Amino acid sequence: MYNKELFMALDKDSKGVWDEYTDDERTQIIKEKFWLLNRYMSLVNGTQAEEEFAVTATNELYNINWAIVSKHPKLLWQLLCCTHNPERKARSHGWIALKKKGSKDPKTKFLLELYPNKKQDEVELLARISTKAELKQLAQDLGYEKKDVKF
Repeated sequence: MYNKELFMALDKDSKGVWDEYTDDERTQIIKEKFWLLNRYMSLVNGTQAEEEFAVTATNELYNINWAIVSKHPKLLWQLLCCTHNPERKARSHGWIALKKKGSKDPKTKFLLELYPNKKQDEVELLARISTKAELKQLAQDLGYEKKDVKF
């Protein structure tokens, strides 16, 4: 649902648009996560001042007290609208890609493949506290061939 109309509404400080969206449209915005909109709204292609304003406004107005306001979708929408530019003109929004942390450590690499939903730091901790023998045994128990597992 991330389209030009959505960003135009946010850039033009259209706080009332939330009430104009259908229940399905609101559900889709909520389901697709406000944090993703946060990433888009905080990155603006423009002058240095415009870029700095977008980041600062998003951090100071939207990100502050996130744990408290995150349960109130209409308030989140209104706070995102507050990050608009002073001229209330549409802006070109970029994207900050999430960095996928890779690992050269074979134990960590193996565990990341085994547990893709675990956090990077959890996998690294597990790799540090596990011996090579323990991980080889785990791999064997899971049906890996010895030649496919090298630590």
